[in-house]
Amino acid sequence: MKTRWLDKVLAGVIAAMGAAPAWPLVIQSPQPGESVSPGQTVWLIVNPSSPAESDIQAVRIMAPGASGCEDVPPSVPVQCPLTIPDGSDDAAIPTAVDIRVQVTFADGTEAQAKTSVTVTETRSLQALEGDPRASPLVFNAIGEERDFPVFGISTDGGLHDLRGRRQGTMYDISDPAVVKVRDDGRVVAQAVGAATITVRNGAFSFEVPVFVLDGTKARRP
Repeated sequence: MKTRWLDKVLAGVIAAMGAAPAWPLVIQSPQPGESVSPGQTVWLIVNPSSPAESDIQAVRIMAPGASGCEDVPPSVPVQCPLTIPDGSDDAAIPTAVDIRVQVTFADGTEAQAKTSVTVTETRSLQALEGDPRASPLVFNAIGEERDFPVFGISTDGGLHDLRGRRQGTMYDISDPAVVKVRDDGRVVAQAVGAATITVRNGAFSFEVPVFVLDGTKARRP
């Protein structure tokens, strides 16, 4: 009897392993709880750890209350622009958008991942700026990190700390091999070279040049 019970358990484990997705999914953007504004477009970027697009048969993205990702072709990474309603067509502005991604692979297995964004009231900004002391950003070693302040000035004269993607700030890097921007807004040197970071929030943007001077690795304490 004990042997039969162990055989059943083993068979169940094997069946579960066979049903498991071959390639897990990692949502790179947006981050869970990331703050977005009505009418804002954010890029949904999902990385199946599959090495080839031929491994992906179909992609389905569910984001009730948002648009732009209804028909997404199989690709690595999976990506599409997701637009939050702004209320202009009498549609209600959601307080949050739950995003679910389902990928079907060529062998019939499926993988799912989910994230969400929080929709916040639009700030009436009149300007977006950085810290003059952080322009240009100069790194002396690969692996070195720097704070990268981003300030929004509202129409009432208020100053808002908008650094990081959770504040709806987006970062475009001319050469991602040189530097990367973490979700909290800190910049990390990755390779010797020069690049430009374009910072965007709403309709406003500014640019900051970045230089990594040599290939010495930063020492960690």
